[in-house]
Amino acid sequence: MKTRTLLLSAATLVSASALAQETAPTPQNIMTPGWQDASSTLAVQTDLNYTYDAPGTAKFLGNRLDKSDASALDFGVDTRLRLNDDWFVPLGLQSDNYFLDGVPGAPVPDDINTLHLRTGLGWHFSDQWTFTGLAGPALYRMNDINSDDFGAFGGLMATYRANPALLWTFGVMISPDNDVPALPVVGLHWQINDQYTLEVGVPKTRLTYHINPQWSLYTGLAMNGTVFRSDEDLGTKTGNAQYNNALATYRDIRLGVGTGYELFQGLRAEIEAGYSVYRRIDYQDIGQEVDFNPAPYVRVGLSYRF
Repeated sequence: MKTRTLLLSAATLVSASALAQETAPTPQNIMTPGWQDASSTLAVQTDLNYTYDAPGTAKFLGNRLDKSDASALDFGVDTRLRLNDDWFVPLGLQSDNYFLDGVPGAPVPDDINTLHLRTGLGWHFSDQWTFTGLAGPALYRMNDINSDDFGAFGGLMATYRANPALLWTFGVMISPDNDVPALPVVGLHWQINDQYTLEVGVPKTRLTYHINPQWSLYTGLAMNGTVFRSDEDLGTKTGNAQYNNALATYRDIRLGVGTGYELFQGLRAEIEAGYSVYRRIDYQDIGQEVDFNPAPYVRVGLSYRF
């Protein structure tokens, strides 16, 4: 429990500038992408990522069971509708898809597929301050959909540009079905100099070294995950019927190094490798978890702004 608390506390830091946010939000990481930065000229941002976690031993009810690997494919798109010089409407969509190896005797789903939509209202109060309210529906699975497969989330965020190189973010995010229903957030994006950039936040904390305008190297911590509802027969298959239609949170925290390259203006590719240091399925209503031992991972990603 202490380890879990420390990890969740570390995850409360959030980045908010147009350069900082490469991954579109989910209920766990729906922190502000570029459209909240008053200086951003972002029209549309799309992100596509594929990640593979090598097999890690699953632990359930105190037992060490078989190993299970995981693949993740996520896609997000964000934009904003400008109402006037002061007001704007953020719009976004996020699809999170995870594919896991089943583990005999443990409620590990073969796949997790969720979808989130979001909108809100933003206000450029001044050259330094921007405030945004966000809300939207969530779909916790893509098959056998019932009324309890829908959820909602929201939040209030503020960004403060202390100077041209430093942007702060403050706020709170609310996701009632998450294992952490209310998450206070604070983070920064700091252009230290022409070569180094520091981002502190969710879904990633990253130190980047810019070799030239196209190439960069980076190291840091990233968190991914989603709230989902299990299949109608997941518990029956594993001998624990209480896990049928169960609400859960899947979370994967990774520590790695990588490189990025701008293929052409607006299109950026990344590849990274490291360790998945904390991977868990938390059935919050049941009070049980499935933990996976740390294991290596690789990720490739594309982001496009136009």
